[in-house]
This record gives sequence, structure tokens and C-alpha cells, in this order.
Amino acid sequence: MEEKENNKIAYYPGCSLNSTALDFNASIIKLLDLLGINYQEIEDWNCCGTTPANNISDELVVILAARNLLLADEQGFKEILSPCVSCYNKLHKASYYINNNKGELKNSREEKKRDSVLGALKEMGFDTGKDLSIKVYSIIEFLNLQKGLIGKKFKELEGKRDKKSKGYSILDSLKPVCYYGCALLRHEGASRGDDIENPTSMEGILKMVDVKCEDFQFKTECCGAILSLTNKDEVLRLSGEILESASGESGANSMIVFCQLCQQNLDLRQGQINRYNKTHYKMPIFYITQILGMALGLSPKEVMADRLFVSPAVIGKKN
Repeated sequence: MEEKENNKIAYYPGCSLNSTALDFNASIIKLLDLLGINYQEIEDWNCCGTTPANNISDELVVILAARNLLLADEQGFKEILSPCVSCYNKLHKASYYINNNKGELKNSREEKKRDSVLGALKEMGFDTGKDLSIKVYSIIEFLNLQKGLIGKKFKELEGKRDKKSKGYSILDSLKPVCYYGCALLRHEGASRGDDIENPTSMEGILKMVDVKCEDFQFKTECCGAILSLTNKDEVLRLSGEILESASGESGANSMIVFCQLCQQNLDLRQGQINRYNKTHYKMPIFYITQILGMALGLSPKEVMADRLFVSPAVIGKKN
């Protein structure tokens, strides 16, 4: 996607960005508006299926995700921004079958699944016979493409920043690490836009707003993800190791993420992590869109950074 303001992109928030991750959604919308990105939420979108549906039927998940792609196509979009990592993986996988609706796939099993998915979508009233070319972007892939625009907007604020503002105070005290988690780059069929073991896209994006990130050995380790529902102790152990590496080895006072499940495990559960591991971490866990928004002049309240469970006010204090 080129950096043009008249390029309209479809926006797929998914279920969690309208519920448990309202802060992520708000910071994305504010940032897109600030950058002049022309976007529109897909009308009548449905849940991508996520993990529960996948446990029942892989084909069902593809159908659910593909319906959103065809809705976007009907509404005139060829590009979709899907910030939720789980949603992105489902929509990206569905795009493989939808965009290859004719001809041969890797094997007969894939072709059988595609034909079944297309049959279900046709019954819904979609035109599944036309040539399709739908591109799905993760939030990091999308922001990486907008680096030039982000840098331009940042330079326009040179000499105009209010050094007494809360946003400036947070950024001035920031000594972060970037945490990618395991779901975006390691997922089967994922778009390999970065190194799987040592990704650097986030650091490159944040460099455009003069945010320097510390080296971090645990940047792609799993936080425990949805094991919080079935084995919370394992989540507390794994997330505790991530915080230990960030605070100890990296010497960071904050962490920047793009996955709402990672954010919730490390922020919402940080008190539980401390009790389980007998530690005393006080590390704010920001979304990258919150940091970018504040760097471009938005207040912590506008990007909902004031709603973090571990307050940004603790930055600079010894963990």
C-alpha cells in the first residue's frame, strides 16, 4: 500500500477491539485520523472464528474469515487492516483460498477445502467466480509501510511540542523494549515480513519518532496466550520470565506491544505475576499505536494510555 491519503483501506476491528481491547482500538483510530489515512470499517463484519471455532472446524474458520473478505470486496476494498493478531492470521489464511479460487493449489486436500469454502460462500449470495486479489495487513506491516508518513508528521512538530505535557513526560522517560510475541511471525502461512527470531520492524517504526528501544532476548517468546483460561500458573511463569528479561537483562522500564492478548497478560496480570513469582515489577505495557500517537501530539487520555493497569507514572522508578 502506497502512502497516499486518498487510498481507502477497509478496517476490520474484530470482536476484542470492540470489547476487551477498546484502548488499542481507540489508539489506532486516533493515529489513522492523525496520519490522514482514509479508512472505513467493514459493514456487517462478523467474528473471524478465532480459537473456539478453529477447535471445531478449520473449514468453518476459513468460511467465517472469508465472508469478511468478500464483504470488503463488495464494498469496494482490495486492502484490509486487521490489527488483532488472531484475526489477521485467520483473514490472511482465508485470503489464500479466496484469491486462488481457480486452478491448482498445493495439494488436493487444499483444493477440496477451497471448493467447500467457496460453495458455502456462494450459498450466502457472494460472487465467488470472479478474479479476486485481496490483501490483508497486520498492524505492524501496515505501520511499516507508513514509516515515511509517520516521520514526516513527527518532523512537522519539531519545536512545537509542549514539554510540560503528560505525553511528552512519558516519552522523555521511556526506556522500552519491543515485544512481538509468538503469534504473528510463527503462525502457519503467516506473511514473513520480518525475521522470525529477531524481528526489528517495531524498532524501525519507533525510530521515526525518536524512540530508541533496548535489545531484548525474549522479544518473540510466548507469554502464555490463552492458557490464562486453562493453566493460569503457566501464563504467570512465562510472562514473569519476559518481564524479568526486559527489566533485568535489557534494563528497560517499559514494554511496547501490538497484541492485545500479550498486553493483557503482561499488564492486567502483572500484579498476579508478581505474587506468583515473588517479584515487584511495575512496568507499563504500551501499544505501539499509543506511543506513536503521543509522539505525534496526542494526549495519554486520547490514546487511552491512562487506562493501563500499570500506570505510565511509574516510569523512572526502580522496579
